[in-house]
Amino acid sequence: MRVPICLLFLIAPFAVHADWPDWRGPDEQGQAASDKLPLRWSETENVVWKTAIHDLGHSTPVVLGNQIWLTTAKQDGTELYAVAIDVQSGEIKHDIPVFHVENPQKKNPSNSYATPSPAIESGRVYVHYGSDGTACIDTKSGEILWKRTDLNCDHMQGAASSPVIYEDLLILTLEGTDKYFTVALSKKTGDTVWIYKRPADLYVDSIEGVYKKSYQTPVFITVDGKTQ
Repeated sequence: MRVPICLLFLIAPFAVHADWPDWRGPDEQGQAASDKLPLRWSETENVVWKTAIHDLGHSTPVVLGNQIWLTTAKQDGTELYAVAIDVQSGEIKHDIPVFHVENPQKKNPSNSYATPSPAIESGRVYVHYGSDGTACIDTKSGEILWKRTDLNCDHMQGAASSPVIYEDLLILTLEGTDKYFTVALSKKTGDTVWIYKRPADLYVDSIEGVYKKSYQTPVFITVDGKTQ
């Protein structure tokens, strides 16, 4: 069963838009730095174009230059996609099957198999589907540059945490009923640079320990002149 969803690109005037490189946006606050955003819209008002996206995904679109990227997936979780759309026209430029999953994990019925949002920078977009895989895609050609499928945990409710970019690293959070870790990958190769495993006793010392896992997306702060 294929369920279409629609991406609505809402700007007024059309020339006003800004890059939105990851889930929380350019300042990691989830705020658009513009005083010209539309305050009203309907099926026609302040809508420049609509593009139907196949299947189902809860990921936030990311924007860089003339491209919008988002993820979607079959509702049974067996096929995971990355889609690129032209900002000006709404035309689909790339529709890439990134992963085929033989045995998808169970998830909460309110979740999707494409919930983590991509992260984008010049020339590359990074897509993440939790334990089902992480990949880097060339934004011009649509070529998949590298993949990882070995960063796994039992999400229980499905994946939710989005990747973030920091300098030459792509940072992911994976926490489930069995494993709990944050990992930094090389943006260039996808290789593991470092991994931090949260102490298991945070999760197993109480009967509700399994529910202490996190779905958060990392943010960066500066403390005493150092980035954490």
